Amino acid sequence: MVTHQSLNKIRLFYAAYFAAMGLILPFFPLYLDDRGFDAAMIGLMTGLIALAKVIAPPWIGHVLDGRSAAATHRFIVIASALAALTAFLFGLSEHIVLFAIIVLLFGVFWATILPLTDGLSITVSESDGADYGRLRVWGSIGFVITSLAGGLWLVGDYIQAFPIVLGVLMLILVFASIGFPMFKPVAVETLESTAFSKTFYTLLAISFIMQVSHGAYYGFFSLYLSEAGYSGGQIGIYWVIGVVAEIILMWRWSKALQAAAPALVFTICLLLASLRWFGIALTTDPVLLVLLQLLHAATFAAFHVAAIAWVKRLSPDSRHAAAQGLFSAAGFGLGSTIGIMGCGLIASAFGFTTAFYLCALVALLGIPLCLLLRNINHTITMKE
Repeated sequence: MVTHQSLNKIRLFYAAYFAAMGLILPFFPLYLDDRGFDAAMIGLMTGLIALAKVIAPPWIGHVLDGRSAAATHRFIVIASALAALTAFLFGLSEHIVLFAIIVLLFGVFWATILPLTDGLSITVSESDGADYGRLRVWGSIGFVITSLAGGLWLVGDYIQAFPIVLGVLMLILVFASIGFPMFKPVAVETLESTAFSKTFYTLLAISFIMQVSHGAYYGFFSLYLSEAGYSGGQIGIYWVIGVVAEIILMWRWSKALQAAAPALVFTICLLLASLRWFGIALTTDPVLLVLLQLLHAATFAAFHVAAIAWVKRLSPDSRHAAAQGLFSAAGFGLGSTIGIMGCGLIASAFGFTTAFYLCALVALLGIPLCLLLRNINHTITMKE
């Protein structure tokens, strides 16, 4: 049942989850750098978190599909608690292999809960409980707060507080997820009706390419700016600028993007992503960086809002959890893993600029796939 209080719990969950992301993306590489890791090892450790998104969400989604809402709810609460435990262990692990295992386990627990919550939020949105974009936007607000706070406080010796702050945010997820609304599971369909379509897999491929193209940004944007002479506070501000653009788009144009033709939306997003990475490679001028960061509204927000809606529309009713898990695995999982790890190797050998140039090229490779979606009627409400 959807109540005002349960919607607030979803908002709190998103705020805490993406507050954690606001720590991990800009400051986990800096935390690793402070511990003495080189660029290649930073790429490996950061990529392990993304790798977890390949392993865990599809399998968990498959297991939970058709089960009771209580089972899914219970899993989200337990996984959030285990994510808190492993986050606190970051600072206690000195051996590099043990540290890598703990990072991977954290990534597994952390990765599984977001697709399940996104699926719940889309269901709430379609039941007119609330607009998905206006629920998800609280995650962006949480990201802004921690990016700013991290830039001000997680500098110098204080970067060692990173595991404690991350663990506390995971505990907030536990508290928030306890109050989620629950829906009855959909009846299981016949085997033939549970197969994913070619169009669905095309959407996954497009998401994969988009996330690969973000590899240099998510893995090394902070270090790139630090190398160019920017302070921790300034780096945090640049991350915030991108997320503010994201917030505005999600608040104002979420429903319009979900209703628009997917081929057009995804093509524009990929073109702007290529422009963004090419521009970052060309210059670290503060004014131009501000303009380039505003493109985050397209490269992440517009793409994600449209994609998350089409994942649900193109998947069988009884396989929505698995579909969201596969979407997370293909894009934020496999795409981010290859992008971040690959850019780590490239940056180590040729520098950060080369990594951004290659990401600009990767974004363009997704456009032919977008054209395969041009015949989809944007008003469809059922899978192909």
